[in-house]
Amino acid sequence: MRFLLVLFFWSLPVHARVIDVHSEIRVAKSGELIVTERITLETGKKGEDLERELPQASHVVEIIRNGHPEAYVLDGLRLRLGGAGLPQGRHLYQITYRCARRIAFLPEHDALHWSLKGGERLTAEVILPSSVPARQIKVEASGGDTQSFVRDGRAAFRSQAPIALVVRFPKGVVVEPGVDQRTRWFISDYFGVLLVVTMLALSAWVILQLRRLSARR
Repeated sequence: MRFLLVLFFWSLPVHARVIDVHSEIRVAKSGELIVTERITLETGKKGEDLERELPQASHVVEIIRNGHPEAYVLDGLRLRLGGAGLPQGRHLYQITYRCARRIAFLPEHDALHWSLKGGERLTAEVILPSSVPARQIKVEASGGDTQSFVRDGRAAFRSQAPIALVVRFPKGVVVEPGVDQRTRWFISDYFGVLLVVTMLALSAWVILQLRRLSARR
């Protein structure tokens, strides 16, 4: 199964700085991810609202700012937070969403590929659905100096630069989708293309039949 690196983009007010970003990534047995991101940012004066690009197939569960629900608009994959501009000061966001199809099912093991960026301090914790022994979990990170920690069922990362991380774990920890599920995903991803191809094929068939009828006359 082809995997995609998940990239995050923030559109920030000019006078804002993201102090830290922590991502808690819980992997369900089904392969679905429940992601909770805690972002601390500081604004020098009242600024614009924030925008966030979510990974594909994401569904927002809740967004909280400074302990209170935050208004948001999800336009495709672009998440717009707030609505009246951020007041001066420090703000703590908690964004929780679900996303699927982020596990790479490989011949000898399965893996989660993720990327972290957008803050002065970046941390992440990946929590597997079962207590896999630490010796069976392999991690790596690229893009910057990174500290990584592994214990039973979990892997953690810490960096001050954008990184792409990988967590590998034994097959069977996550249920691999069957042919039926993969087919539904394929149709969902390429429905528009398949519709166009079908219409073109149907049009070509109709034209061919009309020519045959015309040739017989």
